[in-house]
Amino acid sequence: MGDVVFEDWERQRVDHAVGVVSTVSREGQPHAAPVIVWFEGDDLRFETEPQDRKYKNLIANPRVAVLAYGSPKWGVLVRGRAEVLAPAPPGGGNAQIIVHPTSKSSWRRKEG
Repeated sequence: MGDVVFEDWERQRVDHAVGVVSTVSREGQPHAAPVIVWFEGDDLRFETEPQDRKYKNLIANPRVAVLAYGSPKWGVLVRGRAEVLAPAPPGGGNAQIIVHPTSKSSWRRKEG
Protein backbone atom coordinates (compact mmCIF):
# COMPACT_ATOMS: atom_id res chain seq x y z
CA MET A 1 0.00 0.00 0.00
CA GLY A 2 2.99 2.31 0.32
CA ASP A 3 6.60 2.60 -0.65
CA VAL A 4 7.95 1.28 2.65
CA VAL A 5 10.74 -1.22 2.00
CA PHE A 6 12.11 -3.43 4.76
CA GLU A 7 15.75 -4.48 4.86
CA ASP A 8 16.58 -8.15 5.37
CA TRP A 9 17.81 -7.61 8.94
CA GLU A 10 14.56 -5.81 9.81
CA ARG A 11 12.45 -8.66 8.45
CA GLN A 12 14.50 -11.28 10.30
CA ARG A 13 14.24 -9.54 13.65
CA VAL A 14 10.64 -8.31 13.44
CA ASP A 15 9.06 -11.52 12.09
CA HIS A 16 7.34 -13.25 15.05
CA ALA A 17 8.79 -10.79 17.54
CA VAL A 18 7.02 -9.35 20.54
CA GLY A 19 6.18 -5.77 19.70
CA VAL A 20 4.15 -2.92 21.11
CA VAL A 21 1.17 -1.59 19.17
CA SER A 22 0.10 1.96 19.93
CA THR A 23 -3.42 3.18 19.24
CA VAL A 24 -5.48 6.26 20.07
CA SER A 25 -8.94 6.22 21.64
CA ARG A 26 -11.93 8.24 20.39
CA GLU A 27 -11.10 10.73 23.16
CA GLY A 28 -7.52 11.08 21.90
CA GLN A 29 -5.92 9.06 24.69
CA PRO A 30 -2.88 6.94 23.74
CA HIS A 31 -2.80 3.22 24.47
CA ALA A 32 0.09 0.77 24.07
CA ALA A 33 -0.15 -3.02 24.29
CA PRO A 34 2.15 -5.98 23.58
CA VAL A 35 1.48 -8.14 20.52
CA ILE A 36 3.32 -10.79 18.53
CA VAL A 37 3.87 -9.42 15.02
CA TRP A 38 4.78 -11.11 11.78
CA PHE A 39 5.09 -10.17 8.14
CA GLU A 40 2.39 -10.78 5.62
CA GLY A 41 4.05 -9.69 2.39
CA ASP A 42 5.10 -6.08 3.02
CA ASP A 43 2.51 -5.58 5.76
CA LEU A 44 2.60 -6.46 9.46
CA ARG A 45 0.02 -8.69 11.06
CA PHE A 46 -1.10 -9.41 14.63
CA GLU A 47 -4.07 -10.85 16.51
CA THR A 48 -6.24 -9.36 19.20
CA GLU A 49 -9.40 -10.16 21.07
CA PRO A 50 -12.36 -7.99 20.02
CA GLN A 51 -13.03 -6.87 23.60
CA ASP A 52 -9.48 -5.48 23.95
CA ARG A 53 -8.97 -1.72 24.02
CA LYS A 54 -6.51 -1.81 21.12
CA TYR A 55 -9.16 -3.43 18.89
CA LYS A 56 -11.81 -0.88 19.82
CA ASN A 57 -9.33 1.95 19.31
CA LEU A 58 -8.18 0.84 15.86
CA ILE A 59 -11.79 0.42 14.73
CA ALA A 60 -12.43 4.04 15.71
CA ASN A 61 -9.07 5.31 14.40
CA PRO A 62 -7.03 2.97 12.18
CA ARG A 63 -3.77 4.94 12.55
CA VAL A 64 -1.33 2.84 14.59
CA ALA A 65 2.36 2.50 15.38
CA VAL A 66 4.10 -0.82 15.96
CA LEU A 67 7.49 -0.98 17.66
CA ALA A 68 9.54 -4.17 17.77
CA TYR A 69 12.88 -4.01 19.56
CA GLY A 70 15.42 -6.22 21.23
CA SER A 71 18.95 -6.96 22.21
CA PRO A 72 21.60 -6.17 21.24
CA LYS A 73 20.12 -2.71 20.77
CA TRP A 74 17.90 -2.78 17.68
CA GLY A 75 14.45 -1.48 16.90
CA VAL A 76 11.98 -1.07 14.05
CA LEU A 77 9.14 1.45 14.31
CA VAL A 78 6.35 1.16 11.75
CA ARG A 79 3.53 3.66 11.40
CA GLY A 80 0.53 2.81 9.30
CA ARG A 81 -3.16 2.06 8.95
CA ALA A 82 -4.70 -0.99 10.58
CA GLU A 83 -7.37 -3.07 8.89
CA VAL A 84 -9.41 -5.94 10.28
CA LEU A 85 -8.47 -8.80 8.00
CA ALA A 86 -10.76 -11.28 9.69
CA PRO A 87 -13.09 -10.62 12.62
CA ALA A 88 -13.09 -12.98 15.59
CA PRO A 89 -15.01 -16.17 14.88
CA PRO A 90 -18.38 -16.66 16.59
CA GLY A 91 -17.99 -18.15 20.03
CA GLY A 92 -14.61 -16.57 20.73
CA GLY A 93 -11.15 -16.27 19.32
CA ASN A 94 -8.97 -13.52 17.95
CA ALA A 95 -9.50 -10.98 15.22
CA GLN A 96 -6.76 -10.84 12.59
CA ILE A 97 -5.32 -7.36 12.05
CA ILE A 98 -3.07 -6.22 9.23
CA VAL A 99 -1.06 -2.99 9.30
CA HIS A 100 -0.30 -1.29 5.99
CA PRO A 101 2.92 0.68 6.62
CA THR A 102 3.07 4.35 5.66
CA SER A 103 6.49 5.02 7.23
CA LYS A 104 9.28 3.19 9.01
CA SER A 105 12.38 4.01 11.00
CA SER A 106 14.91 1.59 12.42
CA TRP A 107 18.19 1.42 14.28
CA ARG A 108 20.71 -1.23 15.31
CA ARG A 109 24.05 -1.40 16.96
CA LYS A 110 26.81 -1.97 14.47
CA GLU A 111 28.32 -5.43 14.73
CA GLY A 112 32.03 -5.93 15.26
